[in-house]
Amino acid sequence: PTYRSRMDWPALRHEVVATTQRVGDLLRDAPDGNATVPPLTWTVAEVGAHLVSLPRRYRAQMEAPAQFPGSMAAFNQAANEAVELRSPSALADALELEVGDFLERLGEDPAAPFPFYGLTHTVAGISGILLGELLIHGLDLARLLGRPWPITRPQALAAMSGTLPALTNFTDATVAGTATGTYHLHPRGGDDWTVHVIDGAVFIEPGQPVRADLHVSADPVAYLLVGYGRRSQWRALLGGQIVAWGRKPWLALRFAKLFAEN
Repeated sequence: PTYRSRMDWPALRHEVVATTQRVGDLLRDAPDGNATVPPLTWTVAEVGAHLVSLPRRYRAQMEAPAQFPGSMAAFNQAANEAVELRSPSALADALELEVGDFLERLGEDPAAPFPFYGLTHTVAGISGILLGELLIHGLDLARLLGRPWPITRPQALAAMSGTLPALTNFTDATVAGTATGTYHLHPRGGDDWTVHVIDGAVFIEPGQPVRADLHVSADPVAYLLVGYGRRSQWRALLGGQIVAWGRKPWLALRFAKLFAEN
């Protein structure tokens, strides 16, 4: 799929680099690489290894595209173990080098196609996915260390623009079987998205549908945090950060559970 980004390519590259450096600073300041990072079961070192593995995985997709793994948990574990470093400061250095190398390999055309586990994404899209991972796991580390970790609306929109087209790989088939309908997702300040659920299959495309069964308007930062399980959806709903309405309002809870890591 294609979409227009609210953040131009130089700005998106800058955000990825700057966020990488912020995460690197947190890793270097972590006193104990074996400390568990809530809400995960991973340690500080394992979070660092996960982030180092991401540009390596994406680079591997450029060289030899592969299909989506059967178990993301097992895939993550294997990728983490392949990163031999466990010193947080060494992981910080490696992360900055890996991200810098990956961005160089992406080139200068943000709309260029990028293979992503059976999907055809874009250079800007994969960069948005990487930004989202950095923002979320940076938040995890910052909370552990008691540090502030602001996420801006443009950052969240860029992360969502990258992540949304790839969410079909994370469809919960059981939920999708009971969630047939057309959904209109509007991240405030960003582009509209249409999610079609038909016979248990999910199709996501940019733009507003002609007719929707459910409309969802969301603050992009709140939606990103809810989507990654870092904020309660009920807190976001009660605070007006996420609002849903439409011809079939009962679909709201099903839509909220439509995507889950397998």
